[in-house]
Amino acid sequence: MTDKTNEKIPFGEKIQVKLIGGEVFFGPGPKRLLFAIQEKGSVTGACQEMGISYSKGRGIIRRMEQEMGFELVERRQGGAGGGSAGLTPKGERFLEVFAKYENAVQDYAQSIFHDYFEEPEERQ
Repeated sequence: MTDKTNEKIPFGEKIQVKLIGGEVFFGPGPKRLLFAIQEKGSVTGACQEMGISYSKGRGIIRRMEQEMGFELVERRQGGAGGGSAGLTPKGERFLEVFAKYENAVQDYAQSIFHDYFEEPEERQ
């Protein structure tokens, strides 16, 4: 039997947190879309940054809003320069709460990882 006390586990973990209603409606992609809307100030700009079509982005937003029961993104029509978009106050609060929840899940997963994947003699 070889001494494994100084060997590390050759793999790690990565948890993806997703929210499910009738189906999965929020996870890494939709989260990225909302952050991009905040950053770019438009749905079109966010979709371009993510490499998705505007119609796909709108569909993602629509599904999230339907599942959650409130508006996440507010769009403002514009004149010659076009409109803009941003998150509603509820949308901003949702992203804050989700980020805290996601971090808590990640922290917990990391804290118990070695309990499940280390050999019993390595835990000493």
